Amino acid sequence: MSAASRTVVFACALSGAAMNMAVAGEAPWRLQEALTPPDGFSIGLVHMSRFESIGNNPRAGSSPDDSMIVQRTILDTRYRRGGVEAQLELYDARQQLADDDAFLTNSAINALEVLQATLSFDLPNEGSVRVGRLATDWGSRRFLARNRFRNAINTFDGVEWIQPLENGAVMRLFGSQVVRRLPSDRIGLLDNERIMDESSSAQRFYAANYTLPPSTAPFNTDLYYFYLREKDTPGVATRNRRIHTTGLRLRKPAASGEIDFEIESMLQFGDSRRNTAVAFVPNLEHRAFFQYAAVGYSFPNSLRAVLEFDYASGDEDPYDLENGRFDSLFGVTTFEFGVVGMYQPFSRSNLVTPGIRLFADPRPDLNIMVSYRHFWLAETYDTWGRTRRNYLWIERAGDNDKYLGQHFEYRIRWDVIPGNLRLDTGAIFLNAEGLSNENTRYGFIGAVFTF
Repeated sequence: MSAASRTVVFACALSGAAMNMAVAGEAPWRLQEALTPPDGFSIGLVHMSRFESIGNNPRAGSSPDDSMIVQRTILDTRYRRGGVEAQLELYDARQQLADDDAFLTNSAINALEVLQATLSFDLPNEGSVRVGRLATDWGSRRFLARNRFRNAINTFDGVEWIQPLENGAVMRLFGSQVVRRLPSDRIGLLDNERIMDESSSAQRFYAANYTLPPSTAPFNTDLYYFYLREKDTPGVATRNRRIHTTGLRLRKPAASGEIDFEIESMLQFGDSRRNTAVAFVPNLEHRAFFQYAAVGYSFPNSLRAVLEFDYASGDEDPYDLENGRFDSLFGVTTFEFGVVGMYQPFSRSNLVTPGIRLFADPRPDLNIMVSYRHFWLAETYDTWGRTRRNYLWIERAGDNDKYLGQHFEYRIRWDVIPGNLRLDTGAIFLNAEGLSNENTRYGFIGAVFTF
């Protein structure tokens, strides 16, 4: 029996025990209860197994039809005494069944690594500071996030400070070195090879966020700033990005029987290179921007509808000394442009896309999401997201149609054992036009065990 099979069998056995305990006690079963660690200690375990399949993959250079199983196990241990907490979070992200020509990156595979190893200190007025290796969510999660659907997770070595202020505002500061996931070669990824991840001065990332108190306006307001600084070092090639990002987010949370909205606007400036392939090339002047707007309504019957629009700038001319392609830094796109397993043609760059999403909770243990979107390139001769396709690549000189196509997505989540076992399934149908005239089909089904 393979290691992956043993993991699934172990998770199913724990799930069976959890079902018996949950039925008897009408509450989620936790590993903490079975192990009864000393006072101050806590322990938790989460395992996810997911089968994915894709047909007519639009990504250039990838197998058009493929299937894969991805698995992720996270063990979280903590010890708190007084105002200090130590956390050690280990995780193991692997794949099974991938073909030799499958689309594989270390965004899916990262075998047995330290996800978080931190010391946290309580500060006056409910403030806190964390130091060590950490993963974190900020704001809308579009630019700095702890990945949820994607198998591997962004991590950083650094410090995070959160401080509520006397006027009700909240200040948040973050300084770090980016942790590089290893390995990155195809053979190592196919074999789920374990090489210790590392951070270095090659990539440093800083962030600041100021949340205004709700009393100042009938909506939530965030002002923020990100700075990514890269430089090549021995053994680490970068795009030499020195990108400043400033932004504003206004949001009125959803409430039954009311209209809600969200507006997010960002401006980027600095310099960068187009890729990591050539080190001795001039840096490009980086000027880019991003706009997001959405309006929603929550019906009394648990149905919510959202109309939304994204615009992420692209690079107008690939031969000049300017780069206009927006960089979404360390954010996620799953909740807007479709899940990012084997299907991930869209990124938050060179994109114009309106869409509608519907959310429904027909039962307390069932959640349904349906999304429909159209996609255009913001700039004709820039790359289409993560597909590596562009009009120059397929030599479509003279045809400046920017339309990429439309996609329909649905996702269903069922809490089979609330708090212990959740089943997820979903599918995406992409009717691509222009750069790819394929009908892409993607589907997944998975289970998440929480103990």
